[in-house]
Amino acid sequence: MTTDPAGNEGHAPRSPRAEVRNPVLALPAARVLAAIDPDIRTVLAWLLRDLQQDARSKSRQSWDQRKAFTAAYWAAVATYAGHILRALGGAGSDRGRMPLVVRQPRLPDIPACNWADASRCYCDRRDHSGLGASEFPEGELAIGDRVVA
Repeated sequence: MTTDPAGNEGHAPRSPRAEVRNPVLALPAARVLAAIDPDIRTVLAWLLRDLQQDARSKSRQSWDQRKAFTAAYWAAVATYAGHILRALGGAGSDRGRMPLVVRQPRLPDIPACNWADASRCYCDRRDHSGLGASEFPEGELAIGDRVVA
């Protein structure tokens, strides 16, 4: 808290320094993120964004169950996933987010919103095909044109 010349109390202005707003940027290892291949940064951005969303969800669930320490832990995980995501630079922005797609031979591609959704789409397609797991064609997961799994 600060006091202005008139004696009114208020909050101190937020620092404009990037390493204050995102403490991950102050770590030496954060500089390595800029040197990573852009395709790998894109995959990391997908993973970190999903990790952040999952951790936020677990934090809310824990808070609803009156588990404050567990909720705080998951909130911290979500916060640092977001800090690392933003430290990745352009790969972390939603604007530059390439689509996640499930691909299989002779079948149309299935867009997915996250890793769990991609798995669910693949399993639903397999279940609806009537083929067992051993007869169902293998699939791959791609981000843009890059196969990642």
